[in-house]
Amino acid sequence: MNAATLTPAHGSPMSTERRPDTRPPATSGGTSWLLPSEPSSVPTARRLALAQLSAWTLHDFADDAALLVSELVTNALRHAGGPIRLTLSLCSVDRAFRCEVADEDPGQPRVRRACGDDESGRGLHLLDLLSRCWGSTCTAASKVVWFELHPPAVVLEAALAAARTTP
Repeated sequence: MNAATLTPAHGSPMSTERRPDTRPPATSGGTSWLLPSEPSSVPTARRLALAQLSAWTLHDFADDAALLVSELVTNALRHAGGPIRLTLSLCSVDRAFRCEVADEDPGQPRVRRACGDDESGRGLHLLDLLSRCWGSTCTAASKVVWFELHPPAVVLEAALAAARTTP
């Protein structure tokens, strides 16, 4: 596993970001949606992400992004109450597409070992396998779980240009 693992006071491991700098990246061209805490938010989040990636001409990353968005929103539904905020942005400094899912549970995500017949427990492993980096950031009373995909520079430049021209 590429993510750093810490053992918090309560003894269970949690995944932390794989970014050496803990400051949030400078983003541009971002958009955000507030989703209700209900199962229909998972396909809604997936559709929103796919539409935004299409608008930014980041089609090659649509499958991975849709899967990871689904995982993060599902985790927020399963482990937190209240609304969920999905934010998608382009990070010009880090040259990345970034997805953030904020929920009202301050508890950090924990990587689990899923057995072959388990129906859950693989979402954070998928983040580790498919994203360039990911992590979880605490806020005042909640958390934001995020991931980044890193398209080639020329593709990201076109996406940033599209974001600047989109109202």
